[in-house]
Amino acid sequence: MLKKDGVAALRELSLHLLDVIENSMRANATIIRISAIRKDNMLTLSVEDDGPGLPVTPAQALDPFYTTKKGKKTGLGLSLFQASAEQAGGDFFLDKSPLGGLSVTARFQYDHWDRAPLGSFVDTMQTVAMSAPDIVWVCRIEGAEAAHTLILQDFLADAGGSLISALRAFKEALTLALQDSGITS
Repeated sequence: MLKKDGVAALRELSLHLLDVIENSMRANATIIRISAIRKDNMLTLSVEDDGPGLPVTPAQALDPFYTTKKGKKTGLGLSLFQASAEQAGGDFFLDKSPLGGLSVTARFQYDHWDRAPLGSFVDTMQTVAMSAPDIVWVCRIEGAEAAHTLILQDFLADAGGSLISALRAFKEALTLALQDSGITS
């Protein structure tokens, strides 16, 4: 974490995604859909799940001094993600997911000076998928010229149930999808 203008910030957007994904996992989601969409000079990152949704209002969830985690006194994750989006000319939304749980969406001007780099999106996805292969992991990667939907369970089936082989193929497919969609950093 670094400080910019006195405000703590995560260095890479993939770390914000990791924080939101971990929240979905803690909420016992069984389906988690992560999207990275580059369109009209905007980068949209979203995480949707089929968990129970927010137990509070979006305003309360974005309060940095509110958390649902036992033993913690602050909940900076969502508020920092929101600040990152807004400082890069974008916006941030919490809403009900079409999957039934929570939808977290952050939009950034792709070429904005203050947009943090995407970071290691592929490694983030591979790590969370490896830690919870029983969750249905859906990745939607979209750009001006291409759109890809990758589902870990499809890779598991193709690999005969071998998690290591499936994760290797999933990582390669994610890397190609990001390149194909023009989402580089």
